[in-house]
Amino acid sequence: MVKGGGKSSASSATRKKHALKAAGPRPEDPSPLEKKPKTKEKGKKKEPRPKMYIPPVKPSPVLPDPLETTGLAHTLPADLLVVLRSLSKKAEVTKIRALEDLQSGWVEKCQKAGEDHPLTHTLVDMLPVWLHHLPAFFVHPSRRIRIPPVKDHMFFHLRQVIPSSQLEDILGTWCMSAHDIDRGVALVGRKSWNGAIPDNKNEKQAGPLDPLSVYAALNPTPPVVPVQPPRKGAGRAAPPPPRKEDADGSSRLKSDESEESETDKKARLRVAAFGAIRWMIVSRNRPSATTEDLIHFVSNPALWTSLNSVENSPLVDIESFGFAQPVVRKSCWTFLQTLLQYWNGELSIRILCPGPLLPTLSSAVLGSAWIEVDTTVHQIMWQPLLTFLKRYPQAWELERHLDDIRERNDDDEESEPGDETIAQTSSLPHPSKAYQAFLHFLELGCSGSPTQGYPTVVIILSTIPSSVRYSPLHYFLTSFWAAIDGRALSSLHRSAASAAFLSSLLESPPGSWTAESANEQARKVVQEQFEKVWEEVEHRNLRAEERAAGTILARTLASLIDMDPTLFDAAWDTLTFKIKTSSSSLLVAVVLKTFFDRFSGSPLQSRIDSLLTEVSFLAVDRCESLFNPNAESPATERNGPTQILHLLRNSVENCLTILSFQPLRVDGLVGENAYLILADSPEILFAYFRNRNDEQKCSGIWAMLLSSLSKKTGDALKPLSYLLDAAHQKKLPAYLKPIDDELYGTLKEIIHECSVARQILHQWRLYAEFCKSRSKPLTWVSDHFVSEHGFLDLLEVVIQTFNDRLNLILHDQTSDVTLGGLDLPIDLLGPLFLDEQRRATLPEDFCDTLAPALFLSAFLLPQVCSETEIDQTTIGNAQKLWGIWVKQTNPEHKGVVIDSIKTNLKSMMVDTNIRPMPEQILSMVSQGTPGVAFNLLEDLFPSSLEIRDMLREFSPYQAHSSIAVQNYLVPPMDPDKTWKEPQKFDSRGFSVYARVVGALVRALIEDRQLAKRNLWSIRPALALSVYAQDLKRVPYAENPVFQRPALSQDLESIISKVDQLATYLLTSASDETWRSTSVRALLAGVSLEGLDGLPKCLGEVITETLRKDSSQDTRILEYLLQHTLSDADETEAGLWMQLARKVERNAPQTSMTIVAAVAQYAREPPLLDRYRNEMAAALLGIPASKANEEGLLTLRKLAASAPSPDSDVVFLPQNRAVHVMKACQEWIASDEDMEEQLETVMTLIFTHLAPILQNVPGAHWDLIFDVLESNLETASVSDDDSLVVLARSLKLLLTIKDLVTTNKSLRAAWQERSSAILTFVRDMATVQLEIEMASAPRSICCELVLLVIQDLPAVLIDQDTMPKMCHLIKDTSDTVKTTAYQVLHNAAKRRTEHFVIEAGVDTEDSFKANIPDELVEILQQNVLLDEVGEHITFSYLLGWMLLFDLFEDASLAIRSSYVEQLRSLDIIASHFIPTIINILHLDEGPAKSFKLDVWAVDEYYVEHYRSGSSFSIPVLAAHIYYRALLTIPSLIHAWVSDCKDRQLGSTITVYTTQYFSPVIIHIELAHTKNSSAATELVDENLTIKTAASTNEVIASYLVDEHQLEIKMKIPSDWPLHKIEVEGTKRVGVDTKHWRSWVLAVQQILWSHNGRIVDGIGLFKKNVKLHFEGQVECAICYSIVSVMDGSLPRIPCKTCKNRFHAGCLYKWFSSSHSSSCPLCRSDIALH
Repeated sequence: MVKGGGKSSASSATRKKHALKAAGPRPEDPSPLEKKPKTKEKGKKKEPRPKMYIPPVKPSPVLPDPLETTGLAHTLPADLLVVLRSLSKKAEVTKIRALEDLQSGWVEKCQKAGEDHPLTHTLVDMLPVWLHHLPAFFVHPSRRIRIPPVKDHMFFHLRQVIPSSQLEDILGTWCMSAHDIDRGVALVGRKSWNGAIPDNKNEKQAGPLDPLSVYAALNPTPPVVPVQPPRKGAGRAAPPPPRKEDADGSSRLKSDESEESETDKKARLRVAAFGAIRWMIVSRNRPSATTEDLIHFVSNPALWTSLNSVENSPLVDIESFGFAQPVVRKSCWTFLQTLLQYWNGELSIRILCPGPLLPTLSSAVLGSAWIEVDTTVHQIMWQPLLTFLKRYPQAWELERHLDDIRERNDDDEESEPGDETIAQTSSLPHPSKAYQAFLHFLELGCSGSPTQGYPTVVIILSTIPSSVRYSPLHYFLTSFWAAIDGRALSSLHRSAASAAFLSSLLESPPGSWTAESANEQARKVVQEQFEKVWEEVEHRNLRAEERAAGTILARTLASLIDMDPTLFDAAWDTLTFKIKTSSSSLLVAVVLKTFFDRFSGSPLQSRIDSLLTEVSFLAVDRCESLFNPNAESPATERNGPTQILHLLRNSVENCLTILSFQPLRVDGLVGENAYLILADSPEILFAYFRNRNDEQKCSGIWAMLLSSLSKKTGDALKPLSYLLDAAHQKKLPAYLKPIDDELYGTLKEIIHECSVARQILHQWRLYAEFCKSRSKPLTWVSDHFVSEHGFLDLLEVVIQTFNDRLNLILHDQTSDVTLGGLDLPIDLLGPLFLDEQRRATLPEDFCDTLAPALFLSAFLLPQVCSETEIDQTTIGNAQKLWGIWVKQTNPEHKGVVIDSIKTNLKSMMVDTNIRPMPEQILSMVSQGTPGVAFNLLEDLFPSSLEIRDMLREFSPYQAHSSIAVQNYLVPPMDPDKTWKEPQKFDSRGFSVYARVVGALVRALIEDRQLAKRNLWSIRPALALSVYAQDLKRVPYAENPVFQRPALSQDLESIISKVDQLATYLLTSASDETWRSTSVRALLAGVSLEGLDGLPKCLGEVITETLRKDSSQDTRILEYLLQHTLSDADETEAGLWMQLARKVERNAPQTSMTIVAAVAQYAREPPLLDRYRNEMAAALLGIPASKANEEGLLTLRKLAASAPSPDSDVVFLPQNRAVHVMKACQEWIASDEDMEEQLETVMTLIFTHLAPILQNVPGAHWDLIFDVLESNLETASVSDDDSLVVLARSLKLLLTIKDLVTTNKSLRAAWQERSSAILTFVRDMATVQLEIEMASAPRSICCELVLLVIQDLPAVLIDQDTMPKMCHLIKDTSDTVKTTAYQVLHNAAKRRTEHFVIEAGVDTEDSFKANIPDELVEILQQNVLLDEVGEHITFSYLLGWMLLFDLFEDASLAIRSSYVEQLRSLDIIASHFIPTIINILHLDEGPAKSFKLDVWAVDEYYVEHYRSGSSFSIPVLAAHIYYRALLTIPSLIHAWVSDCKDRQLGSTITVYTTQYFSPVIIHIELAHTKNSSAATELVDENLTIKTAASTNEVIASYLVDEHQLEIKMKIPSDWPLHKIEVEGTKRVGVDTKHWRSWVLAVQQILWSHNGRIVDGIGLFKKNVKLHFEGQVECAICYSIVSVMDGSLPRIPCKTCKNRFHAGCLYKWFSSSHSSSCPLCRSDIALH
């Protein structure tokens, strides 16, 4: 195609002349769509064609406001008058408010009051004013004003109160509002409009032509106020206020900025006017007086430019009304449809026939329809377009004729003298531009609306006369196919569009161009088009569905055979050839099927049968070639099986010729290649079995196929699933059955492999598909593959596999075994349970074998597995099957199965290698199990004797020696006694004993009556609690009941439940003498069998304890006595003391336990005091040689009898206490080696004796100090063996420190020995412990160490104390952390004092203060509360507390050094801010952030911190954030400024402004006003003023009665925004220096995190030194350095200028030279 699409620059005559010379065919593409502007002009310059004149609406005179002319302003109420005057205002908001006030304040009240109310008469009087404004409201740009805010009841006096001219304006605009472009406005307007109101033609007809004139007429411009002449005088006249100019140059008031554009306004009014005229035509569909006016109106060419979408209208020389306005074009098309529908006769007789409207309308319609690209306009356009063309087909000729007239006019204007002859002799017809545009419309695929456009093409072509289609057929078809070549149909509905295209193409030629073409040419065109259609559909360039394409082709063939058989033969031969050679088997099959259905019973049926036969033979040939192993078939032959498949699917069975003509070839093909056909095209095999009526042949092939499948493994078995699906869908004949169970071995192997290997789970599903049934249980599916006997064998395998898989799941504690394999057997076996007849044929033990596993799957698995691990449908099916089994099974079999279930569950309780936990089993039982009733203790738990034996196995176990820190009765570990740790622990770290007793405690807590019937459970439960406490205290110690992983479990819950159970049972006795009864029986030695209840239980516990006298048994007894002796009187306590003395020799540990319980919990009996004195007296008789044995035991007994420190009981008399000290002193002074344990117990005794001996002078205090110092020297917090002696020594030390505060003589002795002792303790605090060695005893020792050094003398604290002790805040104990912080807080102060002094005496600027590395390591952690927990988060936050403590009372230089270190490490942005955001939930938005309304963020007392609270950590984090804002505001400000998350940054800003900024501003102002630093600055020259109301600080410096003043204003969100520093008064200082001073103050406040006082101090120094003659630094122009506060001391020997050392260093670094910045000479530094 040649280039086209625009008008040539040559004249029309010139073009015709060249055409005559060529005397050849026409150009290839005569389709210019738009005229190009001419580039040359011949002859005289042509005058521009005048634009069409559209007479504007005659402007009505500006009607005066009735308020002024009628005197209503003096009669209406004042409030109503204000509202009515607001209606005439220009502001949109004012109008809206006035309308709302009129509606709510007057109209609605009038409706409620009734017609007789005076308010009604007021509104009637007001009507002229309202109706005066009404037309302008109807066309106002604002929809809120166009929607009438008052109802139609206000129009009942229209004709009585207004003239006819105004009535026309009102009714015309009212009708336009009923058809407004806004649907809401139109609905309200149409509701108030009724058919009884006469129309007004003026506004309706003028609206489409000149809407702006209509709008201007209804909204007259207010009169221009004359500008007063400038007043003469000396002054210059003020210019008039400038007006704001619009983009188009028109002036515009500021209040009009919200108005709509002129283009939108014109479109809105045109749409409304078109709608109003349509209403008039529909309502007056007969000729009337207005007909002539309407004919004149529609005859205006400018009106029909509303159809056109181009800017320059081809009808008249104006801008098209429809340009860039789809709504206008849709309204105009709708208007045209209304004309054609309701004014049909009138148009034909009075408008179109004699008048010029039809040529104009033809040019407008045909010139607009084909260039329209808006799909929404297309939806409206098709109906009026087709109606017009069908009714007036001469429109094509008229359009071309009108175009010829325009061309001749152009030719006359442009013709040369020699062109007339050529023009007269030229006889070539002029091509129709509308037809050319129509061809272009086809090239674009109907301009984006193919599904709507192509069905109209056939109709449109039928209206085009042959004279207009003066072009070869080739051009039309090329244009048609250009849509495919140009991908114009690539849309979401491509299939429908392609079908519409194909239908339009094939249906167009028979009625439009075939009859006019020569016969041979027509045949050729038909062949070409059918060939192209097939190729495009086959290659999917034309995305029509196969069935749609076949239907269209069949319909076209039918029309061709009726029209011209020769054309049909041409099309049929072409299609036959393409079908035989096609590579798209699906297309071939679907088309053949369609042809068969369409032409069945017609003369063409023989042709269809012949074609099917040929295609079938070709498909079989291709299959044989493909499956022949010796032949190499090309890739094009591989579609043979697929083609057969599609033929079988889409062809009718009785017309398929494959089997009827070639049965032997097909039998051989299928029999030899059955497996290959199944794998490649299974549908061929299924169709063969359905259509081959030979059972013997098919059964043989079926057996061969099953045999082939039995030899396959792995993925080669996948084709078996095709057979299973076919059997399930009943695609296989019923006679296909196995001969010798060919698949039995294969299926059994699949089941076996699936039971042990998860990776071949698809094979398990394959077998499930084999056995799955929907309507009948396992009958018709299995009959195709296995026999009845084989089926029963496989059923046993399935059940066994199900049991094995369930056991695998239950015994896998890692949750690695998939649970998906259980659903298939349950679904598989379900039909057997539902079919009683089928189940009756199965073995008797079938259900008995399956039922236990079914029970566990139904009820235990939901307790063990989460909902995401297992399908709840599977659980529901298992429960359903269990319920069926329970109902249908006889009681005998049911009892046996239930007993086996209980036995299995009981074994699970003690099995540590199983996944279900005892608590989960109990939960299952408590929720109920249908058909099974449990006796909880008998059915699930071991007996009491078995549990007792378990506990006895732990008797050799010795508690870790460090536990004596918390329980002094725990003896030291005996190295000769060893205990072998049991090896059976479950995944939680629970032993068998822990599993059983833990579950037992839970069961007894839930059923207290059961607990009261089983009092024997108290001792096992208390033992469990003891072992749990030991694990919590010393996690790394040996424990026979728990392993370390148990720490992650809720051990505290176990301890709490045991305590709850013991308290309930021991207080449940109604007889308060039950303890005495038990003790008397033990004292008398009588049997406990005569007792029952609690007395027997207590006696058995004591008897069991006496049996071994082990430390663990005695601890159980201690726990029990703690709950029982709290209310014991002196008599009962005496009985217990008698029992303790009785068993003292054989069971000393038990005896001490009883004595200690009586001393701590019971009332003091006389026997206990006697016991103490006897033990104390016995010490003097023990020689030093027996001190390590007999002496140690006696001291332990004496310590056990010590009363509680809070009681009023005196431990020993002073003389007894002195004798005890004397005995101990003799032992130590002897030559015998005293064991460490002896000194440990001595230290414990000294703690009790120190208060007694505080006023007794003697050598015993030296002994105490010696023992104390010796213990502290050898003990260490990192040594487990020394923790007990360390704890007791520290307690003794604390006791002494408490005594010396009130005892002067003791204080003197203490001061002599305190330094060495406290040094030992201080050094212990510097030892850093490994986290793996954390334990409760060690934490207690650390806490005691910190309590001792909390008020350490200043001489023992230096600058290195803080770094050495920083690790203490990482301890596992919160108490240690809080105590450590108090110590480190003091150490931080000491470190700051040291650095301030060092920086003050540093004259060479070599000192630099650093944050300790140990603290930096803590601060550089990545801590998120949700991930690390509260423990680590608390330690991390304490580290920041210590950091900000370092800033307190630090000098500016020290603070600057700290800030620079933080900035270089990027700790704030990388660690601090993310942690604070996470804790305070600032990343979740302001609504979810932690609220601080009830908290004071400026204070926090660390010692009151309590873990476990939801607000402890957030409140501490808020306080630290407050300290950060106060201490390092520049770093926080930098992060917020650089934050790229705008939402997060906004949240932080709002949060800070709300909770922190007011507090910080208040503190800063208070610091500026009342701090010691501010007091030192203020003198007779400097004055500081603070204004709390404006957050301003003003500093004034007086110099010779003149003030220099700077002002600092704190913003409301400080410190997120910087303090504004302004120099307000400058006297005697040049601008350069003054600005440098202000900038220096800003730098102090902004960059160095200085306080306002620091900035004022710098300002004072600069001013003072300046007037004293001090030279400023030539680099920063400041006298005092901002960085370090130094003066400019380094001179340049050449220019004599002086510089700050810091400024000069920065200059050297940036310039890479050592020259002077002013004179560039070298500066020598010494």
